[in-house]
Amino acid sequence: MRVSLEWLSDYVDFEIDAQEIADLLTNSGTEVEKIETIGKGLEGFQVGLVLEVASHPRADRLSLCRVDIAGSIREVVCGAPNVKPGIKVPLAAPGSRLPNGTVIEEAVIRGISSHGMILSEKELGISEEASGIMVLDDAVEIGRDLASVLSMPDQVLVVEITPNRSDCLSMVGMAREVAALTGKQLKMPPSRVEEIAEPASGLVIIEILDPDLCSRYAARLIFSVKIGPSPWWIRRRLQAAGVRPISNVVDITNYVMLELGQPLHAFDYDLIEEGHIIVRRAKAGETLTTLDGVNRKLTEDSLLICDSKGAVALAGVMGGEESEVGERTSRILLESAHFDPPNIMRTARFQELPSEASYRFERGVDPNGCVRAADRAAELMRELAGGDVMAGAVDAHPRVIEPVEIDLRVARTGKLIGITLGSNEVADLLRSIELDMAGTKVEDGVEVVSVIVPTFRPDLEREIDLVEEVARLRGYQKISSTLPLTSKNIGGLSRGQKKMRSIGRTMAGEGLYEAITHAFISPRWLDILDPSRQYLPNDVFRVRNPISEEFSVMRPSLMPGLLETLSFNFNRRVTDLHLYEIGRVFLSDGDEKLPREPLRLGCIMSGEWFHKQWGGEREEADFYTIKGVLEELIGALNICDWDIRAKEFPFLHPAQSGLITIEGSEAGYIGTLHPRVAREAELPEKIAVMELDLESLIASSRDPRYREIPRFPAVQIDLAVVVAEDSSCARVEHVMREAGGPLLREVKLFDLYRGEQVGPGCKSLAFKLTFYALDRTLTDEEVMPLRDSIIETLRERFEARLR
Repeated sequence: MRVSLEWLSDYVDFEIDAQEIADLLTNSGTEVEKIETIGKGLEGFQVGLVLEVASHPRADRLSLCRVDIAGSIREVVCGAPNVKPGIKVPLAAPGSRLPNGTVIEEAVIRGISSHGMILSEKELGISEEASGIMVLDDAVEIGRDLASVLSMPDQVLVVEITPNRSDCLSMVGMAREVAALTGKQLKMPPSRVEEIAEPASGLVIIEILDPDLCSRYAARLIFSVKIGPSPWWIRRRLQAAGVRPISNVVDITNYVMLELGQPLHAFDYDLIEEGHIIVRRAKAGETLTTLDGVNRKLTEDSLLICDSKGAVALAGVMGGEESEVGERTSRILLESAHFDPPNIMRTARFQELPSEASYRFERGVDPNGCVRAADRAAELMRELAGGDVMAGAVDAHPRVIEPVEIDLRVARTGKLIGITLGSNEVADLLRSIELDMAGTKVEDGVEVVSVIVPTFRPDLEREIDLVEEVARLRGYQKISSTLPLTSKNIGGLSRGQKKMRSIGRTMAGEGLYEAITHAFISPRWLDILDPSRQYLPNDVFRVRNPISEEFSVMRPSLMPGLLETLSFNFNRRVTDLHLYEIGRVFLSDGDEKLPREPLRLGCIMSGEWFHKQWGGEREEADFYTIKGVLEELIGALNICDWDIRAKEFPFLHPAQSGLITIEGSEAGYIGTLHPRVAREAELPEKIAVMELDLESLIASSRDPRYREIPRFPAVQIDLAVVVAEDSSCARVEHVMREAGGPLLREVKLFDLYRGEQVGPGCKSLAFKLTFYALDRTLTDEEVMPLRDSIIETLRERFEARLR
């Protein structure tokens, strides 16, 4: 919400500056993101009257203008197509400086001297309109300073409105907040309407067929309007609010929406068949061409505004093209209604058609403010478009929404906030935001204030909501910070939380950066990674109304998000990426409506791992790099029984693809990205990936225990064995540990050989075995039988032989 302080001053008097207002709003829970200043640098420009316009003798598109500035006549060359005698314009005299820094000088243009410049709105820096010069209102005095005429400069607060505070999506709503926080009085805009005698009731019929979706529909008729541009004060305020001016009638509907928070829509009355408005759900196969020229297929849940022939508007979202107000429109049917918020939200999302109207309707507008807003707009159309307002609003109101009454316990309010409050102070604070008091009573010895909540605050439903209002209006910054009084102040991290932090520290310590990706992914990633669904599930959870197709599926794996991040960076020439993510995935259990959400650890590595330096060569991240990260993680969690077994996955390279097991159960995968996947994702082939089930990791991790440092020397033996090519090194190591018994403390692989000396289909694995005891020095008589046992066991299990 963009709040112009010049506009805000119409509804509340304030003596404080923009920063102080921003601080008050932010401290009360309505965050001001920034303060903008518009219309700076307009000093020195004046209002001029164009007396004569003649063609330039040497240029078809230039004009020679004589401009009067309070008796001083200037000759100015102008290229705007809309310049003509009798209009008042902003003029920059020679020597003045434009907001963009350009200095205006006397110039000779195609042989004719020009003594100044007639300015457009873009040249003044107040809008992007550059199709012609700015035309000022006829009532403006010639020679006046332009800044004062345009009410410039102005400051605009850019306010972040939370979804529950629909009342703040209007200037009056923001003024109500400022008035409450500064102790001032709110001034409502006038709602009196000057009407002609002819009643509107005989000219329009309203029929609401679905009152569950439309509780109220009010209409005003304004005839004999003249479509044209809006006066500057309306255009200026709309532009400050971020809305583009169009024409006086359309601008008035937008102006009142921004002022009161009630969306309005103007129909060309002559295009509404028989003046008959029907509010109903769409029929199967029905379509509507909206104002943006798009023919839209409607769902049967969509709410429509129709006439006797068919649909004329998509209720609460956008009007229809066939009933649009145009230059020839002279009779207006003005709509002011209250629609069901969830229905409007679903329709806008389904049609991918967000609008200022739907933004407000889906958050909830005041059902009892419809007629007031229609009256305000009708009077402005009378004043600014020359219209005749027919007598009375036609108001169909099948479902009345009344204010609610909530009991608020004064003592409980003070206890929850942590301060002492009296009933009068509570009542005064709530009255400042226009909540009424039905009275005070005592129930079971507790003082209770009965509060009547108006319908413009649908977010206030329970007692605790009123407690929050009291707290923020009194000022969060005035509430001292104290610890709650409890008998046991016990806190700390659970075992799982400690392990999670340990995992994060380990990954960061290994040189990886944490990534946080979207839980919603594009289905194309599932097709790229696993087109036949050998590993990834078929029954993924799809979002019913996604923002776009790119976010339409809930992720069954962390890998799509990490690959998307990699692709984003690669496209920007960032190729050295080492990322990890801890997050939940969403898996189906068959008949369950809600997904399982296991916690996963994903890891992806590409590009350089070590840069070339004077003491070492460049090293690329590869399968062994990410395997080293896994080993460090396993070590940090003190997991003993784990393994990597050769297994093919559809998205991993067949020669570098492994299944990670922990205590014999599947816990994840590790490998290098499959060339097919890399090609379809437009990524390089050498990308190492890994994904682990964190719950398995944490469940199998052991808390570290102290191990006595050996006081006696160790015995080390090098052992090289020849095994079949398909024998896993990890399985060989595991068997050696089993056969070596408790005195075998360490087994480290230090060499791998393939070649003629071991024969085809075989490989040589060389290990360093470390034996020691804590209470004595081991002898050869103790160690050699263990060595022989290891060799014999390897021969039995793997048909191994010594090299």
